[in-house]
Amino acid sequence: MNTFTFLLENRRFLAFGLACTLASNFGQTFFIALFGDHIRADYNLSHGEFAGLYGGATLVSAAIILWAGRQIDKVDLRYFASTVLIGLALSCAILAIAPGPWIIALGFVGLRLFGQGLLRHTAMVSMARYFEAARGRAMSFVGLGYPIAESIFPTALVILLSSFTWQQTWAGFAVYIALLHLPLLLWLLKGHGVRHAKLEQYLKDTKEDTVPLSQRDLLKDWRFQTIVPAALMGPFIMTGVFFHQLAIASSKGWTIELLAASFPVFAASTVITSLITGWMVDRKGPGYILPVFVLPLAFALIVIAVFDQTWSAPLYHGLGGLSVGASTVLISAAWAETYGVRYLGVIRSLTTSLTVVSTALAPVLAGELLDMGTSISSIAWGGSVIVLLTALLVQAPARTLRTNSKHN
Repeated sequence: MNTFTFLLENRRFLAFGLACTLASNFGQTFFIALFGDHIRADYNLSHGEFAGLYGGATLVSAAIILWAGRQIDKVDLRYFASTVLIGLALSCAILAIAPGPWIIALGFVGLRLFGQGLLRHTAMVSMARYFEAARGRAMSFVGLGYPIAESIFPTALVILLSSFTWQQTWAGFAVYIALLHLPLLLWLLKGHGVRHAKLEQYLKDTKEDTVPLSQRDLLKDWRFQTIVPAALMGPFIMTGVFFHQLAIASSKGWTIELLAASFPVFAASTVITSLITGWMVDRKGPGYILPVFVLPLAFALIVIAVFDQTWSAPLYHGLGGLSVGASTVLISAAWAETYGVRYLGVIRSLTTSLTVVSTALAPVLAGELLDMGTSISSIAWGGSVIVLLTALLVQAPARTLRTNSKHN
């Protein structure tokens, strides 16, 4: 089936996945960080204190995801997605009315759990589970929700905050999610029962549903152990960069307008790489891309470490987007080809939890280093070394995936 026919015939379910990834950006670090100066000023928080509050909330959400993410294997997708969106709306409302830092932290827990964690989880598990031959293209399409938001949300937020307080802005998000986005998702999932019945029959016919898989099993598996570090690098590094983007800009003499103008470059490179990766995964399998997908991220950090010129801002955004865009499709495809689709909720809930932990640690670690007087350049050099080490680690499972690929 060619790509146009595939998109047309599955437009409703693909739109559901896209709607999930779009809404997940309310809980993404790049978006929340744009409120950082307002929140720190209102509650007299340092960079490290704010990062610690945010990081602690993110760790709590990671612990909950270990259980909550598995439920997508058991609960009807319509109920699961509805619960997640209601939780996201309530989290936005909590942030809007928070009287102090600890209630802000509670709102952060919800945003990270339901937004960054479970909505992304819902989209990727759904696409990987219900598509096989076109799995890569499905995930690359719904993954467009991230760059679309990253290119539009920062500029839109600057406009909103010029007319409303940050609390009023979050209240508006809560109303939008509850009254508009939730009904849209439910409408897009009409007829899902038929799709799920076909999947259940397929799993019975192939006997895939007879081999249980637990998170304990995954943690003991060398394939999981060696793929996960590379999978975490994009979220870990870019979360740290985005969370402290104003500190980076200050050290280099950049304006916030330059940062806002650089996000579309990140979005564009993410889109291009995601689409190319999806096409390659469907043709050759994930094993051919896995060995190299983190390398642009290492180069992005080297750009931050070495250059101060204004052109380096869009350059590091673009390089970072290459790795992030590939990862969006690649990792879920690797899990599906390695372990099958029956327990994707189990697999991705563990992966998502680890991702959330990494995104909690990155702002805290970078914030503490900044408070200690460590230069942006030194932090970036250290990050590039870590990324390159994970690229070496992932070579072995990549070879196994190439050998066992159904695409050979």
